[in-house]
Amino acid sequence: MAGEGRRGFSGLSLRVVTGLALAAGAAALILLTPLWVLTLAAAAAAGLAMWEYMRMVEPGPWNWDAWLCVALAVGVCACSFLGPAGSAAALGLALALGAALSLAGPDELADKLAKTRRRGWGLVYTGGLLAVLLTIAGLPQGRLLLLFVIAAVVAADSGAYFAGHLWGRRKMAPRISPGKTWEGLAGGMLCAALIGALFAALLLADVPAPAGAALGLALGLVSVLGDLLESLVKRVHGVKDSGDIFPGHGGILDRIDGLLLAGPAMLLLRMLWWQ
Repeated sequence: MAGEGRRGFSGLSLRVVTGLALAAGAAALILLTPLWVLTLAAAAAAGLAMWEYMRMVEPGPWNWDAWLCVALAVGVCACSFLGPAGSAAALGLALALGAALSLAGPDELADKLAKTRRRGWGLVYTGGLLAVLLTIAGLPQGRLLLLFVIAAVVAADSGAYFAGHLWGRRKMAPRISPGKTWEGLAGGMLCAALIGALFAALLLADVPAPAGAALGLALGLVSVLGDLLESLVKRVHGVKDSGDIFPGHGGILDRIDGLLLAGPAMLLLRMLWWQ
């Protein structure tokens, strides 16, 4: 039992250290770099995320068209530097080109259509949704709003992790993500609301603390859906982690799955709330 405790503590320490390093790096990118540097970093993340996704849904040797899909995800995200219209146009073009590539070749029609769906969703899921985060960064107060999204998602994830380990009993989605519990969800949402209130009180002059708490809670809830969505993809394809690039955290998709849905939620709330 003592050995298991030491291993558990070691794994937890690695997770915490890696998470803090990632959070510090993300905050520095968001607050200290010009938009083009942030765009390059997000585009690189989109390419890596698409690579992880494609490895899950299309295991085995790849042809050149699979690698081109990874490049398309990078391009979709990079075109967000041109503004929302640029990223939307790039996504539409990438989806059309990806479909044309998937439908070409000697495969049966049903296999071609399945490949088109898989790759099209991958382009939206990685390049398209990461481009939304860059759209937020380009808005007035956008850097702070993007930092708010990350803070709320990290708080929800960390709170759920610790609350679930301490008090978790009732499984929330056992067929999709057996480790998630309702107690963990409650702890995560409490942390997201508290961080949202604190962030608003300190950094967002036009957002009162109660509204910040509500915003943090909303983003936290949406991030859980993003986590479950990626867990579903992994479960269907028999994969434990999307990758192993981050010690104690898995792949990049394992780290940004909540952000990928929280970003569009924040952008929509921003357009409704601040207009």
